[in-house]
Amino acid sequence: MQRGWRAAVVAAALGVGGAASAHEFRCEKHVDGQPVAHIDEYPVTVRFDDKLINIHPTAPSLALRAEDPGLTRSGWSFQYALPLAVPVGGSADSSFLLQIHSYEECRALAARDGSDDGAFDSTFRVVWPLGEDQCAARLVCDRPYEPPPPYDCHATNDCPEPRVTRDEGFFKVHESALQQCVDLFPIELGSVGTVSTLEQALGVLWASPTLYRNGEPRTPLDTARLMLARQVLVAHCNAYLFGSFPLPADLLESGRAALSGIQCRELGALRGELREMNVEGREFDLPADFEPGQATPAHAQSIAEDFTQPSGQRCAPGQ
Repeated sequence: MQRGWRAAVVAAALGVGGAASAHEFRCEKHVDGQPVAHIDEYPVTVRFDDKLINIHPTAPSLALRAEDPGLTRSGWSFQYALPLAVPVGGSADSSFLLQIHSYEECRALAARDGSDDGAFDSTFRVVWPLGEDQCAARLVCDRPYEPPPPYDCHATNDCPEPRVTRDEGFFKVHESALQQCVDLFPIELGSVGTVSTLEQALGVLWASPTLYRNGEPRTPLDTARLMLARQVLVAHCNAYLFGSFPLPADLLESGRAALSGIQCRELGALRGELREMNVEGREFDLPADFEPGQATPAHAQSIAEDFTQPSGQRCAPGQ
C-alpha cells in the first residue's frame, strides 16, 4: 500500500470566510497505469491508482470526502484521514491492489453496475466545501485464450494424401525406377548438363563430389553445382513419378536455374531445401502400380557415366 504525504487539517484557516471558496481539486484514476485496461489471463492482480490534485493557484484545498463505491465492496478505502488539507501544488496519491482469480470472478465484478457488458468502471469521487470532481478507470474482462483442440484429420476423413518420395540413396541403386524417370523426358540440370540416359543419371548420383573422372579436382563451385544437381534430379523424379512436387511450387525450377549461377551460398541453401523435400516421404509406400525393381548397387555404379566437365568458373566473391 502506497501513501503520499499526509497533511494536517487546519480548520480555522480553511473553513471560514473567503478561504472556503478557494478550495479546488482535480482527480485522476488509472488501472494498471491506463485509463482502460484489458485482462485475459487469470489469476491476476490489478492495481488501481487514485490521485487527488490541488489545482488552486494560491491556496490549500480541503477534501471533505473521498469515495469509490465500486471498489469499497472489495476492500478499498481512502488512505488518508478526512478532512484532508492539500497545499498549493500538492497531491495525495493512493493505490489499491485487487486480485481476480478467474474470468467468472471478473465478470461478477463487472456486473456490479447492473450492466452485463464485461467491463468494471471504478469511479473515484472527491468532495470539497464548494464542489466535487469524479474520475474513472475501466477494467475490461476478456475471455482467456483457449487454444483450439488438436486437429484430427482422421476424424473427419480429410487427411491429405501422403507425399511419397525417395532420396538419392534409393535412386542410385534402383536402376528400374531411375530408368522410368529418365524415360519421361530429359532432365535439365543447368550448366551441369542435360540427363537423357540412365547412365548419365547414375553418373550424377555416383560421381565424386571432389574429383572428376580423370582425377582432376573440382573447384568449390563445381562441387556445389554437382551436389545441388543430385537433389534437383531426385526432386524431378519424385515430382514426375509420384506427383510429389517440392514446396513452394517454384523450388524445383529455382534449383535448376541456380545450377547456372556462381552464388555458392544459394547453391548450398537450395540443395538443403530440396533434400528436405526429397526425404520427407521416404517412409510412405510407393504407389501400388509402380514397380521400382531390385536394388543393384554394384551394377549401377559400374555403368554410371560421369559426364560433368570443369566449368572454369569460381564462386562469386564473398561466397
